Amino acid sequence: MGFARRVVRAVSHTAVPAALLFLVSRAGAAPLPRNYAVESYDVSIAPDLAAKRLSGEDTIRFHSRIERLDALEFDAGDLTIASVTDNQAPQWFERKGSLLIVVLGNPVRAGEHRSVSIRYQAGPGKGLQFFPDQVYTSSVTSDWMVCNDRPDEPATLRLRIHAPSLKVAATENLESPTPPFLYAFAAGAFEESTSETSRVKLRVLGHAPVFEPAIAAMHFLAERTGRPYPGGNYTLVFAHGTVKQTAAGITLLPESYAADLSAHPENLWLLAGEIAEQWYGVGILCKDWSDLWLSEGLAAFLADAFLEQRFGKPRYEQEVEIARKIYETLKAEGQDRPLSFSDWETPQQAGGQVPVFKGAWFLAQLRRQMSDEAFWRGLRLYTSQFWGRSTVSVDFEKSMETAAGKLGSKNLAKFFEHWVAG
Repeated sequence: MGFARRVVRAVSHTAVPAALLFLVSRAGAAPLPRNYAVESYDVSIAPDLAAKRLSGEDTIRFHSRIERLDALEFDAGDLTIASVTDNQAPQWFERKGSLLIVVLGNPVRAGEHRSVSIRYQAGPGKGLQFFPDQVYTSSVTSDWMVCNDRPDEPATLRLRIHAPSLKVAATENLESPTPPFLYAFAAGAFEESTSETSRVKLRVLGHAPVFEPAIAAMHFLAERTGRPYPGGNYTLVFAHGTVKQTAAGITLLPESYAADLSAHPENLWLLAGEIAEQWYGVGILCKDWSDLWLSEGLAAFLADAFLEQRFGKPRYEQEVEIARKIYETLKAEGQDRPLSFSDWETPQQAGGQVPVFKGAWFLAQLRRQMSDEAFWRGLRLYTSQFWGRSTVSVDFEKSMETAAGKLGSKNLAKFFEHWVAG
């Protein structure tokens, strides 16, 4: 839905500020560079399931990256913006497509810290799914809160959800800076159950026989990567529809998958892969979506490896063959591209099946190329070096070359050049 609207007159000026006219004239061009950095989001939301609406207030603390910051550009999906204030003073704002442009009455100087508060409403969209007894997020954070929704723009989060009659799961308090695409919540009339490992409280919303395999997958990942699960709590939500989202400390999956697990408890690939993204996707971030395979490809491969441990080598080879066939089909259809792909313009172009299945197939071949011992040593080295940081493909390559030693590093360079960069 487009937003061909007039400028909202939120303050008693007699003319539209020149800075706003400049920003409006840029609509439809390439995304403007963001000349500010968000430090924190303080968000309060109240979902109304009957009305399929969510009311929210988002206080965004930021600082300027330039000498004089006159305007802000935020991602705001299809949100209906009610007001924008700076220290309770109303600010000019304008909607242009999925962007919210805010012109600051008092410009921000370099190094200065400031906060704006935005009141808004959200309805159903790609990133916010409503059902009569449930509401949850799905993939697009700017569909339910105003933010700088770019993968290389992390910030802390405080999220409060007012839904007293519902079970709620959320990335409520993130004290470490985390990109907004890893924020999520779900609220609904869910069945709730809990279990604990030695370090992690595991919570399940929805009916699903997942405690034992989920704990087994966490133990496997901790052993193979050398790092325990990155947090003290993990929630699995099984919801209506076709949701599949991993966020910090929470994974949302379809309740149909839970039903399938009841009938076929061996179908653990999806569960294991989503849990693996808590390591490679949350514990270690991709610097941007150019190297998404470092999250999704690694997670898919580690799901294959978990099934190998649980069911034996034939199951691993079966899963790797599935990845190969899907990749070969993509290639035959002309959809092949390098795993490290910087020519994307939208998250959808960066994602899809290539990072997942080409990534998993590449990693299976890399394991054969290096030997088991060297491969797992390289993965632990990579994980140790970059835990809590953002990475690019060359970081992973260097860790693997170090693990391979002098004899193997030269061959690996060519291997990575062919599959990752070529």
